Amino acid sequence: MSSNSIGSATSKVEYIEVDSLGSGTIESTEDLVGATESPNLDPHEAQLLKRYCRKVDKHILVYAIVLCILNQSDRGSIGVAKVVGLEKDLGMVKNDFNIATTLFTVGYLSLEMFSNFILKRVGASRLLPTLGVLWGLVCALQGVIRTKGQLFAMRILLGMAECGFTAGILLILSFFYPKHRLTTRTGLFYLSSPLANVISGPLASALSHINNPYVKRWQWVFILEGAITVVVAIMGYWILQDHPEKCKFLSDEEKHFIVKYKRREGTLGGSEHLSRQDTWRTLCDWQIWCMTFAAFAACSACGSVSVFAPELINDLGFTSAQAQAMSALPSACGAIAILLAGHTVRLCGSHWLACSLALFTALVGSVIMLATLNVPVRIFGLCLLGTGGFSGLGISPGWNITSNSQTVASSAVAAALTVFMGSSSGFVSSNVFLNSDAPRFAIGHSVNIVLMALGIGACVVTRISMGRRNKRFARQSPDLDNGFRFVY
Repeated sequence: MSSNSIGSATSKVEYIEVDSLGSGTIESTEDLVGATESPNLDPHEAQLLKRYCRKVDKHILVYAIVLCILNQSDRGSIGVAKVVGLEKDLGMVKNDFNIATTLFTVGYLSLEMFSNFILKRVGASRLLPTLGVLWGLVCALQGVIRTKGQLFAMRILLGMAECGFTAGILLILSFFYPKHRLTTRTGLFYLSSPLANVISGPLASALSHINNPYVKRWQWVFILEGAITVVVAIMGYWILQDHPEKCKFLSDEEKHFIVKYKRREGTLGGSEHLSRQDTWRTLCDWQIWCMTFAAFAACSACGSVSVFAPELINDLGFTSAQAQAMSALPSACGAIAILLAGHTVRLCGSHWLACSLALFTALVGSVIMLATLNVPVRIFGLCLLGTGGFSGLGISPGWNITSNSQTVASSAVAAALTVFMGSSSGFVSSNVFLNSDAPRFAIGHSVNIVLMALGIGACVVTRISMGRRNKRFARQSPDLDNGFRFVY
């Protein structure tokens, strides 16, 4: 049995965990963002939980991060390919590049909302590696295309192949990790996004300097990155597991402990069936749509950095090679911001305030980029955009899933909807940074400013709504109160 309590007068989060042996104790927000100690466990149980989490980190989380780095690198490699001759060789004009990046989003969203339901039926250990193999092959095939029409088709296929990967990883993380450890692990998973930009920029720059009379520089970027992905994805058939109850690398004692622990906190969802009624109720809840808009705003900022940073820097007067290398700088700032995301939540005392602060940082970066053409100042603004966007990406998804963990259906919908909303931002970021608007890109930065402001508003509205709903839960009779409270 577990019970959460959130004070309505302040943003302080209190979390009460009642074990099967005794009374509950009140822990602070730190328990929700990865504190090292778990509530109400004796020394042996605490050591057992630590050993369990370490095993899951080593086998599942590390592999998920590596594969996601390749995922982000494969989808963002088109930005690097652009500055080393993709547009010229394929005869692309005007906004053809924007169309190509938009078509990826079309393919990605085509099946996204259904992906976690497919995962529950097929199993993560089979579905996720298969997706990795498919998108690796499609990425490599982009290196043999000859026309922009073929590129458009490949971008749709790449989006469809990647569809379901991120939402699937988020869902199985919620299966394996206790609630108070989930936000930190989710943030570490999203650390792969800026790391992909940090690594892929210099890597693609090196690959693009390969001299071959038959293969152009931008083709090497696609072919080699896709080949690496296929090899790593195949390893997933032996590494990934479906849920703790049948996990091969856990001992019987660890399985028994984590099943009992997660059943007590109400998050044992790996082997449970999805309820259509719970699924429909969650999808019809305006609050979850509102809170996931923060992910939409954060991903818009991240997309601006991931896809268009090389172009933005190149248009400031740098060479293609310099732009590729320097595009890693704002992503490096974003990686540091994600690592500090948990500390930001603890410092702010709440997820909603920390997420708002992250979006405000991205907003300031966009204002700077819009206001001046001074090169050092604009690069500073781009770094702020990356810091705020990726920090929001490190906070928002974990908050969404943690707060909506009442049933396995609500967790599945929260994970899928978070990724769906975040990916939908690609429609915006792909079409607001236009070649005709260079070098200031006033339209793109203005749109980002509006989105960041709306995202902050969504966090505030969600906070107010959660507080009111928690008050209604508290007024229920003890027989009807299952102990669930929204965490904000």
